[in-house]
Amino acid sequence: MGEKTAEALPRRALFGGNGTAGVMPWTDPQRIFERCTGCGACTRACPEGIVTSGRGGHPYIEFTSACTFCGACAEACPEDVFDTARTPPMAAVARIGESCFEPLGISCRACEDACPEMALRTRPQLGGTARVEVSDAACTGCGACVSVCPVNAVEIVPNA
Repeated sequence: MGEKTAEALPRRALFGGNGTAGVMPWTDPQRIFERCTGCGACTRACPEGIVTSGRGGHPYIEFTSACTFCGACAEACPEDVFDTARTPPMAAVARIGESCFEPLGISCRACEDACPEMALRTRPQLGGTARVEVSDAACTGCGACVSVCPVNAVEIVPNA
């Protein structure tokens, strides 16, 4: 059998099968796959309680609240998984899915209100509907918008 690489391993298998995009601050999936031992130190260190472990103990963020980029996960890690000199800390951005209320004519704007960077803007459209736009340049990938969405229309994805 051939050796598994991060590219050959499905994302769900690497990060626990919950459908998250597998983003973590100051690292990337390849680095996690190659260097993480699954000790759980980063999970225990997160003051927000949003770093969790998937299969093999690999960490990922479950956006029940925003990542504050405090660095506790990186500081607690005994391996060379995190690079705190990396700027920006999270190479990820918010994406708005099809279940968003705004294009359906239902005013919500919870994600826009929750965004500390004002990276989400609701743009009126003809016919009384609106569209939520994300400024990739302003979005930090913190996830403040994820947990407030009543229909789970927001996700944080790697910024390619």
